[in-house]
Amino acid sequence: MKDSKIRMLTLLAVVAAVASITLAAATGTQAIKERQEAMEGIGTAMKTLGAIAKQQTPFDADVVKASAETIANHLNTAADLFPEGSDAGDVETWAKAEIWSDHENFRKDFETAEAAAVAMQSVTEEAAFGPALGALGNACKTCHDTYRRPKQ
Repeated sequence: MKDSKIRMLTLLAVVAAVASITLAAATGTQAIKERQEAMEGIGTAMKTLGAIAKQQTPFDADVVKASAETIANHLNTAADLFPEGSDAGDVETWAKAEIWSDHENFRKDFETAEAAAVAMQSVTEEAAFGPALGALGNACKTCHDTYRRPKQ
């Protein structure tokens, strides 16, 4: 009788551990997918701004504002998509471990990028566009250089 109780408790512990690991992987996978979607949205908006910077598209303050707003919104959302345990999942992630080991500075870099995107929303003159885009690009680059491994 005692052996069967011990076996049952052991089995329950194993099932609970497996369920916990499975849930963590599912949670990690979901966070990875959501942050990748947010980053893709940022990339699309940055391409629009890049086309203006390269003079492939004429300067349009409304387009700049809308693109910068999209970037700021995605950054705001993505900042919360790096919870503990989302460093791995069933999909590939390019997030470096430093995101979690240096989370305070990671959050500061995200806030700096978001502030640059918010500031860019007020750009109404072409002369102010380049410096604002430079500030945003540098903020993104700082975060990517520190916290994102290259895609292979």
